[in-house]
Amino acid sequence: MSFIAAAALFAVSLWILGKAKALEAAFRAPALMLAAGAGFSIVYRMAGGPFAPSEWAATGADALLAALAFVSAAQFRVSRLATVCPASFRLTIGGAPLFLLVCGLAAFILVPHLTLSAAFLVAGALTLNGAAFDRRAVADAPAPAVIKAAVRLESAAILALGVPAAILLEAAASAAPVGAPAVAPLYEFSLSAFKAFVLGGGLGLFAAIAGNRLKNIKKKAPFAIAAGALAAGAATLIGAHPVIAAAAAGLLWGEQTTALVTTRVRMRRIVERVAAPTAYFAFGLLLAPRLLQADLLSIVFALAAVTVMRAGPRLVSLKKTTLAKESQMFLAWFGGAPGAASALFLISLFDSASIVAQDAVLTVGALSVTFGIIAARLTSRPLLKSLLKQTAVAKKRAMFAN
Repeated sequence: MSFIAAAALFAVSLWILGKAKALEAAFRAPALMLAAGAGFSIVYRMAGGPFAPSEWAATGADALLAALAFVSAAQFRVSRLATVCPASFRLTIGGAPLFLLVCGLAAFILVPHLTLSAAFLVAGALTLNGAAFDRRAVADAPAPAVIKAAVRLESAAILALGVPAAILLEAAASAAPVGAPAVAPLYEFSLSAFKAFVLGGGLGLFAAIAGNRLKNIKKKAPFAIAAGALAAGAATLIGAHPVIAAAAAGLLWGEQTTALVTTRVRMRRIVERVAAPTAYFAFGLLLAPRLLQADLLSIVFALAAVTVMRAGPRLVSLKKTTLAKESQMFLAWFGGAPGAASALFLISLFDSASIVAQDAVLTVGALSVTFGIIAARLTSRPLLKSLLKQTAVAKKRAMFAN
């Protein structure tokens, strides 16, 4: 019931703030929102304010993450992703798993406080990339259409398909209750995920079929939103995971609907316009103080995770595409940074006391997300300007060659 209340509060926030001009500035200033949350946290703690229950923060994060997972999953058709955008397909199927493997092993080696399962949990959280402010920089610029499509679809696909994997890693990193088998958390996850996929997939498919019968294209989105909200809410009542249920509803709706791309994009922008600033502020409020607990090895890992370890696997996965070399370099360094989804997933771990080395997971994760936000913000515009210049030069060379 607490999840339903948090989801209802988020829905009201969407309705009230969806068109607020002040929110647009917050949406484009993630580092500022993180700093504001950290500053508020410091003042609140110095004033001796009481700590809010951890389940409140975790439930609110799950509600926001469910909304992001749903609208991300609704952006594409899984069966056509490889055909529509090969670059996004390779980054999702090849780049993301390779990053997960490299990042997990590096975290286990570099950070002595992390067990192997906890290290891969950190890697799973950082895999949920795709900062919203980065995509807007490309969408608003005269970049090639293939680059715009790759940036939009890759972030959506990795979030939609990566959330179940991250939750699986959370179960693998959780200790079993006293007297229960060691695989008990994985068994409970399997049941929860199965229920969520059946429930969310069924509701998403029904919403797509019902919406396709409507002649008014603009009315297809309400069916989808209702299906996602109902899937997440009903999942909590039957012991299913609400985030996976919402993602499943989005995947089935996105696969079967005849809605226009503009409808899908509009849904995502409306949700992100509220969810992203809230996520960054809450992240600064709850996790920024943990940055003071970081040691040198954690800092080294965090810096490597958002630079070399992030770009290397992405560049490898793009080598066999037909993209120009400058486009491959741009996508390798531009995308993949942890964003709002990574922040929300880490906050959702507050209520998972059974996670092995939970404090180390939250500290290293907080450090990596903070560095990722700063790195993405500092490099987005220079990278985009460099790509535009290189693309213009390539066009001139092609004209002279002909």
